[in-house]
Amino acid sequence: MSSRTAAEPAFDAVDTRKVGAFLALAFGISWTSAGALYVAGVELQTIAGTVLVVALFMWAPAIAAILVQYRAGGSIRDGCGLRLGRPRWLAVGWLAPLALVAATIGVGALLPGVSVTTDYAAFLLDLGLPQAQVEEAIAQLEAFPGPPALLFAVQGLGAGLTINALAALGEELGWRGLLLEELSPLGFWKVSVLTGAVWGLWHAPIILQGHNFPEAPIVGVFVMTVATVAVSPVYTYLTVRAESVLAAAFFHGSFNGLGALSVVYLAGAGNLVTAPVGIAGIGAALLATGACVAHDRIVAAEAVTGGEPLRPFL
Repeated sequence: MSSRTAAEPAFDAVDTRKVGAFLALAFGISWTSAGALYVAGVELQTIAGTVLVVALFMWAPAIAAILVQYRAGGSIRDGCGLRLGRPRWLAVGWLAPLALVAATIGVGALLPGVSVTTDYAAFLLDLGLPQAQVEEAIAQLEAFPGPPALLFAVQGLGAGLTINALAALGEELGWRGLLLEELSPLGFWKVSVLTGAVWGLWHAPIILQGHNFPEAPIVGVFVMTVATVAVSPVYTYLTVRAESVLAAAFFHGSFNGLGALSVVYLAGAGNLVTAPVGIAGIGAALLATGACVAHDRIVAAEAVTGGEPLRPFL
């Protein structure tokens, strides 16, 4: 299915020129776009800023992957894993962020000085919303017939399957598409660590502009990179099991839609600690990676985390 047996021929070495061309384009387009947004004075936290980040920054890896694969003369769909694959694992990718975010809240609650809270008004006020809007939002939450967490989960999963998935595909077509395919001879762990490191550093320009960690942007680059390395094996595992990059896009989309809940429900520390890509999120990602390894070694009929070359998009 997804790994090479001893009877199969060895894979060719990694095409470093192709990988280098992809990375140069992905970083070049994204970082140039981030520089342009900075010079233009665009506030990334606004709706307009978010749209521009998605269009100009997040979709750069996909554009780079398409251009490099087209230049190489290969199939874009096959080379980037843009296929239906195994629907059951697509569903797992879509729903798994529920458990990951819950684990983030659980890990965060164990950290010194951090506590679980349901003070939604305080969270909204911290975002800078006027008192009138906060009161209106609280009234809407109180009118919901179930717990607010259920409403947030439904909204996050809905976005994760639609608009967020489309935005996330801009990254995943590159990271878990072309890059995973090209680095697959290195095996599960090397692919995951290398991709996670590249992915984290790629975020640097927008983090330095205040995205994710506005209170500590320089340290935030380091924390983000640790977080992406920690969670990268989960993305790799889901993609390989699904045999489709869509699993990573759905996972990424739902994670983006649900991730803010850790900041909503954890109080007593800043984003470096409570964010889904902060210290709490890193702990949860390590637990999720452990769950993937346990499934691979105990439940799955064929292991993919043993270090042998991968074949992600059969």
